[in-house]
Amino acid sequence: MLNYSSYSVFLHYNIVRGLCWSLGLVSLPCNIIIIAELLLLNYHKSKTIFTKYLIVNNRYRLLISRNPSIFLLFNLSLGDLVSSLYLVILAISDSSYTNHYRNKYGPYPNYSSIENEWIISPTCTMERILSQLSLVISISMTFIVAVDRYILVVFPHSRRKITIKDARVVATIFWLLGFIVAFTIGLLSAHGATVHHSTRFDILGQFCNTDSSKGFMVLAVLYIELFLGFSMHTTSMILYIIICMKLKQSRSLFKSNSSSRIEKRVSLILASVVFTNVFTYLPIMIFSILGQFIPNYKPEETDLFPTLVLLLYLNAAVNPVLFMVLSANFESKRRGVAPSSDIVTSRGRLNTT
Repeated sequence: MLNYSSYSVFLHYNIVRGLCWSLGLVSLPCNIIIIAELLLLNYHKSKTIFTKYLIVNNRYRLLISRNPSIFLLFNLSLGDLVSSLYLVILAISDSSYTNHYRNKYGPYPNYSSIENEWIISPTCTMERILSQLSLVISISMTFIVAVDRYILVVFPHSRRKITIKDARVVATIFWLLGFIVAFTIGLLSAHGATVHHSTRFDILGQFCNTDSSKGFMVLAVLYIELFLGFSMHTTSMILYIIICMKLKQSRSLFKSNSSSRIEKRVSLILASVVFTNVFTYLPIMIFSILGQFIPNYKPEETDLFPTLVLLLYLNAAVNPVLFMVLSANFESKRRGVAPSSDIVTSRGRLNTT
């Protein structure tokens, strides 16, 4: 009797199947919680009855509409939520198409007659758009958050800080760019998937990242995306190393040792997000480069390659978990520090991201 899961979304890669379910089930609720908390805090600020309470507790500085750092973090969480939806839909579709093929072809089918209905489905087209949008937003917002923190910590008295207006403009530009790239790649890949042979099973096509025909424009955009992702995450990592060194060398930026410890914890947690991104992008870049320059070497046919592709979305689960830890630790530390000792820059801005 045929194991139809070998013809479903994840083919015979059972490790990838388990990894996708794990990342999806962790990332989706965590990102919803983070976004809901930020929106709820912002909503409470709009109510007059809460205004005095929030200002007294210095929490008004955490509002999405006032603090550019929190606004950028909110947009990063939205990008992670898109990644979460991509992973969950991919995992559910795998189970759904396994049952669909079993019901359609029966227990003893002709192997050559099994058609790859998944890659030409509307769901896969939507997944192509979600996958590209999430990668663009994750790359760009992680980089902008790193630049924002670098300016706040290394140049606390600079007047060239990212304002809320700057943050909104940058976020709007990257979201528009993300939608343009996502719809372009998604529609081109969907078209390519319909013209090649329907019995061909390709792991990148199964993940709804590209079509199996690998058109020039699709591959060009994907390689540019990989290069920008790796270079921007590497730059962010360097910035966080400088930030950590600055925090270690000097405590003159802060008004108390407790504040200094909070700021170090914040920077270390956010730096770990960037390190995770770098180490997930590096292997897939190496595999892709080797595939272009080594004759007869096809990285997508190796068992490790699909796992590395899926790990590009690892931070959809890592980010919200770290942010929840950050939030809990910051709140506990804040209660132990007097209001006048909160982490404030020379312009009265709270360093919380």
